[in-house]
Amino acid sequence: MIYTVTHLTVYKYSEAISDSVMELRMQPRSDGNQRCSRFTLEISPAVKTSSYRDYLGNSIHHFEIASMHKRLAIKSEALVEVKPNAFLPDALPLNAWDVIDSVKDDREYFDFLLEGKFTQSSALLKKFADEIDWRRRGDPLSLLRELNSHMYQAFDYKQHVTKADSPIDVALGARLGVCQDFTHIMLTLVRQLGIPARYVSGYLFHQSEYLDRSDEDASHAWLEAWLPELGWVGFDPTNNLVVNDRHIRVSIANDYADASPSRGVFKGTAATELGVRVQVSQLDELPAEETSLAPEILLPHYEYVYQELEQQQQ
Repeated sequence: MIYTVTHLTVYKYSEAISDSVMELRMQPRSDGNQRCSRFTLEISPAVKTSSYRDYLGNSIHHFEIASMHKRLAIKSEALVEVKPNAFLPDALPLNAWDVIDSVKDDREYFDFLLEGKFTQSSALLKKFADEIDWRRRGDPLSLLRELNSHMYQAFDYKQHVTKADSPIDVALGARLGVCQDFTHIMLTLVRQLGIPARYVSGYLFHQSEYLDRSDEDASHAWLEAWLPELGWVGFDPTNNLVVNDRHIRVSIANDYADASPSRGVFKGTAATELGVRVQVSQLDELPAEETSLAPEILLPHYEYVYQELEQQQQ
């Protein structure tokens, strides 16, 4: 599958601010079954960006705007090819638990067994775990499929119940939330059984026949769990999916705290409005190098909604 992804982010400030420092995680990864062959950034006010890769291979762009400004617009465009994943068996051998236990001290997996800022256990989480009989039983792949379905059935998708920095108890108490919340809850449960698991920030290609619950105008989140013989396997609890070629991976992290598409600070006293629009389109073939990816997607009429400075993944 070949996709173009356009991600438009607009910050509006009630008063002029200065010394804005921003960090972006918007460039899709090139690894596994995915390759990003083109990526561009447009920023207004115009500014030079620098970029680097962190220790997990995520591409991070950074820029600073020293001058006074009341509006900041960021538009990223990417061309990505995603191939179908290898065949996934119905189950794993029961000794897969022994293999999982054998890697718990391996540096590659150890970090993804630790609690993060948004993946900490609580009394409400324990109550939910008891409700679904969450414990080691059967094989780990079958158990993760079961948990994915439990998450889908137990929680309804609804925006504006939680915020970008909400703890998991908000969604657990209301049994409502968005993909960021569901991913954090499932991550916490998976790690409690000693299975390495990581947060994935990215995009999902929507079409009406798929009946996805997540918002097609926003970035998306899901998780990957490490399983013997299979490596990292993605699970999307928002839509009860095992991740395949409709999911576009941008960054991986312990949780959302290190995966926000954009975050920053500025000097000044101002209320902030954040507008976000995402569009993922499918192409039949790779376009010529000089072809614009999506020239029509500059949204002249945009409805702004007050949100947190960081983008919640919905």
